[in-house]
Amino acid sequence: MSTVNDQYEIVIGLEVHAQLLTQSKLFCGDSIAFGADANTHVSPITLAHPGSLPKMNRQAIGHAIKMGLACNCEIEKKNYFARKNYFYPDLPKGYQISQHTTPICKNGYVAIKTEAGEKNVRLNRIHMEEDAGKSLHDVNDSNTAVDYNRAGTPLIEIVTEPDLRSSDEAFAYVSELRKLVRYIGVCDGNMEEGSMRCDANISVRKKAMKNWEQE
Repeated sequence: MSTVNDQYEIVIGLEVHAQLLTQSKLFCGDSIAFGADANTHVSPITLAHPGSLPKMNRQAIGHAIKMGLACNCEIEKKNYFARKNYFYPDLPKGYQISQHTTPICKNGYVAIKTEAGEKNVRLNRIHMEEDAGKSLHDVNDSNTAVDYNRAGTPLIEIVTEPDLRSSDEAFAYVSELRKLVRYIGVCDGNMEEGSMRCDANISVRKKAMKNWEQE
């Protein structure tokens, strides 16, 4: 006799943002050092002044490729950046520059181990993009302040397929990923500083009929 819990399963896909271990931002020479006074690591490019021209951070490309190779990805030799046009209160341009359309790394997987056994979590892509700034809600009683120091920091976004089926698997995946980025030296993995952040996409669905109808 099956129960309701037997008939449904959780489906999880994760998007992990990892700040790349470079000295400067993705498109300019501003420092990305953590903990500086607000709005001291900015320049005309970070602040999107008219006529300012970005220049690509070569080391960021190398780190993204290194991560792709460590995750068994295909490296896309021809890729480009595009604008993500929706409102960013903490990006002066009002849009984010991202590789969402043509990621530098495609497919691949990360191997995990739980009490249920070993599993390869498939990756959809790894792409580069710039980080947003930081909105500060506790500086002023009636207004939100903005710190642009983090705006433009180079990121990779590591996007899984919806392969995870439990919180244990999700935990194992993020733990393995954190160990990996630190081991190969592309990110410090300091989650308390926001260097590595995770967005979870979670849904619940009925299991395939053959999995629970035969019980």
